Amino acid sequence: MNLREKLNNKVLEYILNKLAALGLLVFTMCVCTIFGTGFDLYDFTESLSNIMFWSLICGYALMTSVLIDLVSYKWREFTFKTSILLHCIAGYIVFIPFMGINFYSLIAGSVGALCAFIYAFSYYFLVRKKRLAWIFLLVIPLLLCIRIIDFTAKEGWTEEKTKSSFLAEFERFNGKNEIPISLKKGDRVTTYISFNEKNGGGYGYHFLDNNGELVAMKQLEEAYGDYDTSAIQFKAKKTGIYRLVLTGDNLKGEMDVKWEID
Repeated sequence: MNLREKLNNKVLEYILNKLAALGLLVFTMCVCTIFGTGFDLYDFTESLSNIMFWSLICGYALMTSVLIDLVSYKWREFTFKTSILLHCIAGYIVFIPFMGINFYSLIAGSVGALCAFIYAFSYYFLVRKKRLAWIFLLVIPLLLCIRIIDFTAKEGWTEEKTKSSFLAEFERFNGKNEIPISLKKGDRVTTYISFNEKNGGGYGYHFLDNNGELVAMKQLEEAYGDYDTSAIQFKAKKTGIYRLVLTGDNLKGEMDVKWEID
């Protein structure tokens, strides 16, 4: 094997170890998230769906770690403890430009420093445990597959649909239910959403366009009649299938939806 091949192999091994350490960090964060949601798989997969959030975390962790290694290689070699400390500082200070120096940025910085410590320590650990490195390389692809699974739970569910209404009764609803509505560009949609909760469960709603982006809505009126009712309105910016997403958090009761298109 010539010098160039050895160099290429070392660079590839370095990249794979960095990605494996990232996988271990993400795995650790996912374990904390699962505990935080009370082992609610629907809430867990919803948190995984925030691609922007995870991309920023992974991108920043990878970028700062490589930069620290580059400085150590080119100018001054850092000890293990110094490298760990620099990673923690990078994880801490990233929130200050956006949040300023206050109680919340201190809390966020502490969490960021902890994540940076886990990432830096994971890299040094996995360099010496190559078999484990291959396992944690699979974490991110596996989570990308898991996030597309819908863990919505419906018990005692009955529903009635028409072209302009939807009514559902249920003993338990935890997750989401989507109602597709076909719209043309310029259509104005007024939607009346009523929830009758019988057990203190949580609920919510939002509209998505045909690209899966949130639709800005105008609140018209709310809290009238026997149910908790909301009236919302928006104008379709383009032709396509829009989706009204109704969400429940271990909810028992019924929901009634009606919409008008002008």
